[in-house]
Amino acid sequence: MKQRSYKHWTKLEERKLIELRENKGLKYYKIAELMNRSPLSVEKHYRKVKAIS
Repeated sequence: MKQRSYKHWTKLEERKLIELRENKGLKYYKIAELMNRSPLSVEKHYRKVKAIS
């Protein structure tokens, strides 16, 4: 069974995520490839960040 490794999001990564999603219009799976994270992690964190702001 593969062990999950959780990586905390930095403020810089959060800004990059918002930039790629809102300004570039990239899909979650493409952002995930660029940021070396899973698409689900990217989508969940984007929703969380947007809910806070």
